[in-house]
Amino acid sequence: MESIRPDTTDPIPLRPAPSQFGTIMLRFVGLLAVAIAVLALVYSR
Repeated sequence: MESIRPDTTDPIPLRPAPSQFGTIMLRFVGLLAVAIAVLALVYSR
């Protein structure tokens, strides 16, 4: 049985790049703020 090896010896990235993580967090916080604002408006009426 042959062992198959990749062409490159670069390690497999286990997590996304910090910039992508920052973008995801920014979207999450933004959507959370919008949801809280909408709920506050609905509750105040």
